[in-house]
Amino acid sequence: MGIVRSVRHVTWALVVLLLAGTLAACGGGDGGSESADPSDGSAARAPAATGGDRDRGAGPAERAPAGADEDAGAGAGAKRPQAPLTAAREVVHTASLRVRAEDVNASAAKAKQLVTGAGGYVERESSRTEPPRSEITLKIPAERYGELLNTLGTELGTKLSLSQEAEDVTGEVADVAARVRSAEASLASFRKLYERADSIDEIIRLENEIAEREADLEALQAREKSLKNSTQFATVTVTLVSKDAPREPEDDSRGGFIGGLQNGWSDFTAFVGGIALVFGWLLPFLLTAAVLGLPVLAYLRRRRGRSPNGAPPAGGGPGPRPEQEEAAAGPSGG
Repeated sequence: MGIVRSVRHVTWALVVLLLAGTLAACGGGDGGSESADPSDGSAARAPAATGGDRDRGAGPAERAPAGADEDAGAGAGAKRPQAPLTAAREVVHTASLRVRAEDVNASAAKAKQLVTGAGGYVERESSRTEPPRSEITLKIPAERYGELLNTLGTELGTKLSLSQEAEDVTGEVADVAARVRSAEASLASFRKLYERADSIDEIIRLENEIAEREADLEALQAREKSLKNSTQFATVTVTLVSKDAPREPEDDSRGGFIGGLQNGWSDFTAFVGGIALVFGWLLPFLLTAAVLGLPVLAYLRRRRGRSPNGAPPAGGGPGPRPEQEEAAAGPSGG
């Protein structure tokens, strides 16, 4: 009987353990499905459901913002900053062009025609006839600068030389504009104070302040206008020469030992030439001084050499030597 009871107890214990394991397995399976659905099934099906709701005309409260998807994607990783827009630069262009022309006058007229036709103008012009030569300073619109410069170098004649410069004045333009606005605001404030002034001294003081600020504002506005004109129009100086004009000497400057020797010799010859120039300038004065001074010196020397009654010359001469004194004193002492 004891054995039968023991078997029954073991059997019931095994049944209880099997039931407990089954319940635990069922609970774990349900929890696992719930945790897996949001990350796998539900999360995978959520966009499709959202898209369907959106296609069916979901309400405003249910619709996501226009950039919600982009923000979500950007939030997953590092945000990429957008590059700032490049501000327009203010550049002053200048160029110097030298051209050898068949007919200087005709080429000059053509250059002016090309520039005025493009919206530019002639700022300055000078010319001569022997030998024919013309120098024209042209103002070319900045947007046509490169095109017209190439045209002038090819259609006027044979291009001899071309030099170009570009200066960025963006910072200066912005600074002058800010100073103009500040000066205008300050002037407006002083004018309001002037309208409310109630004493002669205050009126006189405000008039002086207003006059000074008006002068400063006019100077700033003139500078602003000059900068604006310089940036809107490029300056091109065209020099036209004829075929008979002498060629410009080439720059054959050398460096190193040879260049230093040449520079030193040039400086030495310039120094010697300067000394010769000074000596040549002083020579007439030196000759005059010699002619007038030599007779005077000779007369003074002769006058010093002579003394009346054998006495030493005025001013005292050299005294007797010690030997002469002893010789004179010896016989008398004996």
